[in-house]
Parts: sequence; C-alpha cells; structure tokens
Amino acid sequence: MDIFNGYLFSKLQAIGSRSEGPIYYLQQFDYKEFVVLKKVQPWQGDPKLSQFLNKKVTIQGQLGMSGIDYKTIVPYKAKGANGKGPSLIVDLKLGTSTLIVDQMPPGPHPPQSLALTLRVKWPYRSIWTGHLLTTQIYDFMIDHKGKTIWRWSAGKVFGQIVHPISISGGSFHEFPEVWTFDPDSIMSGGRYTARGIFLATGQEATADFKIEIAE
Repeated sequence: MDIFNGYLFSKLQAIGSRSEGPIYYLQQFDYKEFVVLKKVQPWQGDPKLSQFLNKKVTIQGQLGMSGIDYKTIVPYKAKGANGKGPSLIVDLKLGTSTLIVDQMPPGPHPPQSLALTLRVKWPYRSIWTGHLLTTQIYDFMIDHKGKTIWRWSAGKVFGQIVHPISISGGSFHEFPEVWTFDPDSIMSGGRYTARGIFLATGQEATADFKIEIAE
C-alpha cells in the first residue's frame, strides 16, 4: 500500500438522478487531484470520509485506474511540524533580489529570466527516504498580488509511477530551474514572491524579490 497526503473535499455527482451523491477528492500538495473511492452506494456519503472533509489527511491505500482505494485515513501531521519528529530543511535561493525588466524602447524585447534553486537538506548522519507518486520531484511558482502568474510544471507531462526518493545527510541537495518570461508581459513592478515545493513531503519555501521596470 501507498501513502497519500493532501486536502480532502467533495463534489456532487449525477445531479438530479437517483444516483446523486458525493464524490470525494484528495488534493495533494502539488495540486494534483485524485478521486478517493467511497465504500458505499453512489447516492450515499461515506461516513469515514465525511468526517475528514475540508481537512488535511493522510490516506493509506492503493492507487488504481478509478482512484485511491483507501484502507485507513487519519489527520495529516507534517513531520517535525509539532516538534515530535525530524524533518527536512527546505530553502529557496534566487539568482537576484532585484530584477530589472527592460521595456525600452517600445516594441518586442528578448526574453529575460530568473534563476530559482530549491535546496533540500537532511541535517543528520543518515539517509532520509520517501516516495513520489509521479516522476515530478518539485515545482516552482511566481506570485504577484495574490495570483500565480507562472508555474514551472504547467504544460509538462510526468510519468505516473510511484517511486522512492532519498536525501543523504550533510549538505544541501539542489534542484535548479529558470523562470523565462517576456518582459512586455510584466504589467507592473513591485514585490513578487517565488515559491518552491518539495513534493515528497509537501514542504514549501518562499522568497520575495523586487521587479523594477526600466522605461
């Protein structure tokens, strides 16, 4: 069996029919969603799942073509978040704290970029082990005024295979990527926020940076 962490919610299916009833979904920390198969009739609510609606949970079960066949479901507890267990250290490093965006002279401009590096460290003399549900290890986002204007994984396809991942103790393991953008798509300067997430644990690191527009 596998372990799935995420946020449990439901939608109504087959509205207006005799099979109208809730269908349950798990939104994982990388924003992917899986159906969680209920163990009652289509028109019924699953009592065990219903008590965890709108909460972060950990599900133990098997992922199949139709969704997650759950065996157990318990409240989610991030490792180390309550001081009861060790956790990875996750950090986000940017190529610069101030990004000068060139929009002069008027007209098309060459692409610009910002380097982002997600850094993950296991601060012990051992090896941390976990697992991923796809071949995607991490994700990056750029936010401005509460909206995500770029997501690294958007449009990418990842292998749907469960596989282990390990982080050896000692130094940081680095996962670098680049945000490449059209300067003319930046509508305003100010504070922006970069986010990086390590999908095996759902841990997220953020870093603010400033955009100044050269006009």
